[in-house]
This record gives sequence, structure tokens and C-alpha cells, in this order.
Amino acid sequence: MTSTRTFLSLFAALIALLVAACGGGSDSQAAPLAVVKPTAACTGLASVDLTDIGGVGSTITSATEGTVTINGAAVKFCTVEGTLAPAIGFRVRLPIDTWTQRIMSIGCGGLCGSTSASVEPGTSYGCPLVQSGGFVIASTNMGHSGSEANWSQDAQRRVDFAYRGVHVTTLASKKLTQAYYGQKAARSYFVGCSDGGREGLMAAQRYADDYDGIVAGAPAFLFNIQNSLLHGWQARSNRDNGLTTGNVVLYPAKAAVLHKAVVAACDALDGQTDGLIADPRQCKFDPATIQCAAGATDTSACLTATEVVSIKKFYNGPTDPTTNRRILVGGPQYGSELNWAGVFVPSTDVVTTRLGGDNFVDGARYVIFTDATPPVLDDFEFTESFMNRLRPRHPLNDATNPDLSAFKAAGGKLLLWHGWADQHISPIGTIAYYEAMQKTMGQASMDAFMRMYLAPGIAHCGGGEGLEKMDLVTAMMDWVEQGKTPNAVTTSRTDTAGTVTATRPMYPYPAVAKYNGTGDVNAAASYSSSAPLYTAPVPDWAGVDFFHTYAAAPL
Repeated sequence: MTSTRTFLSLFAALIALLVAACGGGSDSQAAPLAVVKPTAACTGLASVDLTDIGGVGSTITSATEGTVTINGAAVKFCTVEGTLAPAIGFRVRLPIDTWTQRIMSIGCGGLCGSTSASVEPGTSYGCPLVQSGGFVIASTNMGHSGSEANWSQDAQRRVDFAYRGVHVTTLASKKLTQAYYGQKAARSYFVGCSDGGREGLMAAQRYADDYDGIVAGAPAFLFNIQNSLLHGWQARSNRDNGLTTGNVVLYPAKAAVLHKAVVAACDALDGQTDGLIADPRQCKFDPATIQCAAGATDTSACLTATEVVSIKKFYNGPTDPTTNRRILVGGPQYGSELNWAGVFVPSTDVVTTRLGGDNFVDGARYVIFTDATPPVLDDFEFTESFMNRLRPRHPLNDATNPDLSAFKAAGGKLLLWHGWADQHISPIGTIAYYEAMQKTMGQASMDAFMRMYLAPGIAHCGGGEGLEKMDLVTAMMDWVEQGKTPNAVTTSRTDTAGTVTATRPMYPYPAVAKYNGTGDVNAAASYSSSAPLYTAPVPDWAGVDFFHTYAAAPL
């Protein structure tokens, strides 16, 4: 017995050290949170009543012990699954030996439909606390399963997807945590990207007390526009007749030709030739400069006139033919071309008639439009008048309210991040939200609770040519628990063996990382914070009022 107690004491001390390594520092203002063991049996959680949270019909279907592999390490969890009425599936994993009094809700991407969110949240690279199972992990299908074809035609299911599913799952995870460990969680966090980023911002705007810290990446917070006019414009722009009946124009091989030319023209604008464009807004590349000569028989290393037309549409976006006003806040940025495949460029060079963007529009139209029979892609008009059809459900689906004063007053912290080479959601929209917050709350107020990071060369929620490995989870924990305001976040690139081959700092917007001129270009220590490379605000566009303060749609 004594040896067992000694082992447990040493194990708890080890976990405490991991907590300090992940979320502590020399200027810490609070002691690391200790490991707490369960006070109840896992199987007993099956009898916890969740009707006060989800309503009549809410049930727990299983509560079982097992191991889950996190970054190669096996962690023992008590996994609880069930339904919050009417159809919100949830999964809560509660660590058996390693809980550090923290809960983390993980966002769900796309249109969700599954509770199988990763047990290792993105943007946590190198954080031992995540890898050692320090968090209770919660995920939800947001009110429907992926196999349900008509869920979006049900009003309650639309509400559950818009915001309720994540909220009630969070409440359920907190209740299960208290039942299992005999105490409340000390801290609650949310980490999500894409629609998960929208979910995080939705929580900050609607439920100020749900989380102490939110990490929101590449947020699909302009949900209605994103999944209609944005994807719709790109999908139709890559057809030779502008309709889904047309032939696809641009394929991956030619996108690679374009990318090579863009990087050659704009890479050095930030003062360093490294294959990455630090701020694509500086780039003024004209695709026509690599257009094939008239009569050329080999067009493999140049662009045809038809390809140039499509590419310019991608970059420029639509304008209202009458008012000449921009319809979209932004589109794909220079340097993102290799990532277009699978979205508005086919996944391969095999001739096809379908594009990924077609599917995104088809899947979301009943969520977005109020029409009994919503318009299909070929019905779309890229005008201010057509955009007005997106407004009725803007307060329901979108998460663009710039007034986060209630979240700030509750002590919440927010980290926004976006990859400059995102192929799905334009980083210009995230910048527009940042600027809207400046106007609404003031820079000093924002600086007290939020930071934004833009990552050169990073695709949608990761990947791309940039240094994609980053740990914003640690940065958030340091801020919430230790009072350490985030500044430089070290990003990394690894080889196929997992060995780090390059590091570089990422600084809060609008600052950028600049090479000092000496030292290893692949070492973060060789870089310092520098002034912005581009300072002009986001141009006017037809939906600018979507970023004004508004009353969120009620249940």
C-alpha cells in the first residue's frame, strides 16, 4: 500500500510539472492546478439526469472506461455518450488518472454531424498537458448526424446547429465533471477552427460565462455568405460559361504554375525570400503576365486566356453590376493557389464536372435561406438585392457581433487566428471583424482580452507551405491562469519523422515577424516583431453591416 501511495504521489507531481511546462512561467501569478481523481464510478454517470439542461428526452446511453491514444500516448478515460433533446449527440471524455481541473470543448467543422471531434485539439502542438490527458474533452454533433438528409429543414435542428448544441453540451460536460470528480472544473476552454471557430465566437457573443478562454481559428462566422455567395462565386467562376453546366477551367497543375509565378513576384516584398508571403495584401500580381502567347500549342507552363479570366474572378470577387459595390468581404489571397484543389479547383487533374464548392452550397441552402425551396447554385445573383435574402437568418447563423463587452466583463479571453493561405475562408473577413471590434469597443478595451494572429503560408486550419505547428492552447492558458499576456507564439515545421526543421515567431496582428539579418533563418531567435507591412482598412463591401452590433436570434 505504501509503495502504491508513493507511486501515486510521484505521478501527481509529474503531472503538476507538465501543467507548469504547458501553462506556467517564471512570472506566474497562480499555482498550477493539481491532479484530481474521480470520487464516483464511471458507470454511475449513466444515471446522471440531464433533463434540466437538454429538456425531456435527454438521455445518457453509455458510460464506459477505456483508453484513447493522444499523440502516441494511451490515456485512460471515462467516456460518456448520450443525447440532449431533441437530437444533440454528445461525447464527454473524463480522464481517470490525469484530470487537472480543466474542461475543453472542441469545435466541429463543416456542417458537423458527428461527435468524433479529435481528442487532441488543434493549435496545441507541444503542449504536454493536452497529450497527457489533463482535460475533460467534450464534443457534439450539433443536433444531427451526417447521414440525415433533411435535418436542415427542421427549425429546431437549425437552432441546435447554429448555437444551442455546443452550449448545452458544455453545460452537460460541466455537470458530468462535478458528478465524477466531486467538484466543479476550475477552468473551461473552447478550441475550434472553421465552423468550430464560428462556434467559439458564437459562445463569446451569446454565452459570456461558458468559457474562460476561447481559441477560434479561421472562423466561418459569416456563415450565410460563406456557404452561398462565396463558395458559389468561386464554383461558377471556374466554369467556362459561368454555370454548373460549363466545363471546369482551372485544374491543380495550372494552379501550381500560377503559384510559382505569384511567389516569384511577391515573396520578397516582406524583405525576405523564403517562399512565404508575409502579407498578401502587398501583392499586386497580374495573372495575365503569364498568359500563353497567341497560338501556343504547349500551354503546360503558362495560362490560357480562359484560365486567366477565371483566376482574376477568384482574386477580385464579384461586384454588383448596378452599384459596382463589392459583394464579398474578401476571397482567396495570393500565395494560397496550391491549396485551391478540392474546393473551387478539382482535387486532381482528371477532367470532372463537379467542384467541392458545389457541395458546400447544396448542403447549406436550407440552413441559410428562408425560401420554401431555396435557390440552387445556378440561381444565385451576385448583387446587393440577392444578398438581402441572406439577412433574415443572419442573427441566427452568423457570429459577427463585434460587441464582446459581456464576455470581457466575465473575464473571458479570446485568441483569433487565421492562415493567410486559407482556401476556404478568406482571412480578410477575420481582419474585417477585428476592425469592427476596434470601432465598437476601442483598441484599449480589445487589448485587455483578445489577440489575433495571422499565419503566412498556412492553409485552412493547418497545412500549406508555412510553419503550421503552433500552441495557442498554452498561450491561452498562460493568459487565463497566469496573467501572461500573449505576445510571440512560436510556430514550427516538422519533417515526416516529426523532427522540427524550422521555427519562427508569430506576433499579434498587425505586427509581423522580420528576419534580423543575421543568424539561422530557420530559427525563431533570428526574428523580431516588426511594424505592419500593410495598413489600409478592409475596403467597403455590400455586407459591411453584418459586422455591426445586432440582437442575436432567440431560441
